[in-house]
Amino acid sequence: MILYFLRHAEAHPGEDGRLTDTGVEAMRLAGRAWRSLNLRPEVVIASPLPRAVQTAELVAEELGMPPPIPDDRLAPGADWDAMAQSLAAHEASRSALFVGHEPDLSAALQLLTGAASVRMRKGGLACVEFYGVPEAGTGELAWLLDPDLYAAAARDADG
Repeated sequence: MILYFLRHAEAHPGEDGRLTDTGVEAMRLAGRAWRSLNLRPEVVIASPLPRAVQTAELVAEELGMPPPIPDDRLAPGADWDAMAQSLAAHEASRSALFVGHEPDLSAALQLLTGAASVRMRKGGLACVEFYGVPEAGTGELAWLLDPDLYAAAARDADG
């Protein structure tokens, strides 16, 4: 199984904050770059907060995927158990993209991979691979993309 973890893009302050223009542009560039990597999760599950849903919608649109599924279990404060419960609702999926918040995503990455520390910047994307069911300490951090890479990667992909 492959799990992707995406921190929402730059947003206006407050829980109801939507993405800034910079955040929208960053996710459009990210989507184009990820399309060139053939990133195609079977399901996109997002925190219900507007910044996460909007981030997930932009990514799904750029990747040509169905709309994301907002899930209250991914609201700020979510832990891996909540994410796993959300994933269980899509048990047929072999890959999933979680769109959420910090420090929730970094904590899940650390738990799943055994990493001592992980930093997820706004718009950052991590890929964790499992040989079986995702459980604590059984994942391998395949890669972590810094959002500063997206503009150059999207130019190369268009190019």
